[in-house]
Amino acid sequence: MSLNLKEEIDAMINERNMDEEQVLSLIEDMIKSAYRRKFGTDENVKIVFEDDKRTMRVIQSKKVVEEENWYSEHTEIPLDDAEALLGEGNVKVGDIVEIELDPKTFETSSVQSAKQRGQQIVKEYYNDKVYADAKRKEGKLIYGEITHERDDGGYSVNLNMEIEAIFPPRAQSPRETYSVQQKYKFLVERVEKADSPNEKAEEGRRRGRGQRGVRIYLTRASKDFIKALIENEVPEIGNGDVEIKAIVRQAGVRTKIAVDSKKTDIDPVGAVVGAKGSRIQTVKNECEGEMIDVVRYSSDPLEFIANALIPAQIEKVVIIDLDSKHVVAVVDDNQLGLAIGQQGVNVKLAKAITDWNIEVKTPEQFDQMSEIRKIYTEAEGLFNDEESVSEESVPAAAAVASVEEEAMDEKPEETYEEELSEDEMSIDELNLSPELTKKLKSVGINSVQKFFDLDEESLLKKGISEEEIKEVNDSVEIEEENEFECPACHQMVPEGSTVCPYCGAEFEFE
Repeated sequence: MSLNLKEEIDAMINERNMDEEQVLSLIEDMIKSAYRRKFGTDENVKIVFEDDKRTMRVIQSKKVVEEENWYSEHTEIPLDDAEALLGEGNVKVGDIVEIELDPKTFETSSVQSAKQRGQQIVKEYYNDKVYADAKRKEGKLIYGEITHERDDGGYSVNLNMEIEAIFPPRAQSPRETYSVQQKYKFLVERVEKADSPNEKAEEGRRRGRGQRGVRIYLTRASKDFIKALIENEVPEIGNGDVEIKAIVRQAGVRTKIAVDSKKTDIDPVGAVVGAKGSRIQTVKNECEGEMIDVVRYSSDPLEFIANALIPAQIEKVVIIDLDSKHVVAVVDDNQLGLAIGQQGVNVKLAKAITDWNIEVKTPEQFDQMSEIRKIYTEAEGLFNDEESVSEESVPAAAAVASVEEEAMDEKPEETYEEELSEDEMSIDELNLSPELTKKLKSVGINSVQKFFDLDEESLLKKGISEEEIKEVNDSVEIEEENEFECPACHQMVPEGSTVCPYCGAEFEFE
């Protein structure tokens, strides 16, 4: 009553890429499932594989009992029946008798249940294999072809794997356009398993096809995508000679990457940029021309801040408050636009990569700022004079704030205007709604420069919504930077520069 399963076992090994032991274990589970459904237990059955493990026998074990003590026909056998099978005198009460069964005699419903269980085990194994293969690619670059657009604005991508990947809208660069049947380079952002049957079914309907209970998410908008591209182009990073210390990105607009080297004979910026800018240009081309600033990292925060504001040339960086990490970067008038950047991106990324709160000021603006601080310091000195201040006196900073609040209270809110310097552009000059203009002024943002000095988080804390921030950004028109190639380091330098912000080379124009 053995069952030959050679064709079935070989097919599962070859077609499903399963190990032989996994296939045999699966078949054993299927038979035990059918046995359990018929007899109510599988504790007294064993599966034996013979003939190179391609033939199967099902053995049932029963305990020999006296006729009057026989209660379970599935786990016990009366002594008379046992002697009839093995011969009189060859068996006694308490012995275990093994009886070979024919699996074909199992009920149809039992066999069907076993098949379903087997299919589920195969599917789980298949999912585990797909998941493991995909997980190994997590955080790595991979080529894929867009197969079709999804309902949510994303795309499905063929990676030549067992499952299609998802390229969601949030992972797309606003600078780029994508087309079906086109191949692109992606970063495997993460790989997940669907946790529940309902979740799997819903995901399967949404994706249309290829659902295996595993999801692969791709991106071209993360900073890690740029990092992976650069690591792929710069062998010095792979061998440890050059280290990426930090990287920040506003997808489609600008990326800043800080690099360092422990070897004094290696220029980390030059290594990443490459001869005549070849390496960094390859990365830029992959990102449709997105600006990428490679800056030298420094343990000196002031030097690092000056480097981070490239392509602008910084005269000096002054610490205003060490506890809050507040500094002012002083630049010439003609460098102010470069330092701030289009829609404030350059200074925002510099803040993010250095973890300092950076204000950008012209020398005139900084002098005015210094005068104000001097007045405050003198006021504090007056209030802190021991001869004129009692123990119950108000702290100097609070007193100054109180005087300012009283002065402001004397004026109607709509008539209060902070005096702007000649270099500052009034918020009134932007094409904003009267309500937004008034709202910005009410929180102390009277100039375009002050708006861009604040990051998005600070603006949100002041009550400016994301839609209002976008309205201001969209209303500011800053001319696109014209550039030329530095003949020394081959980095692209803003037009009008007399000194290369990357290598320090000086230019003379005829």
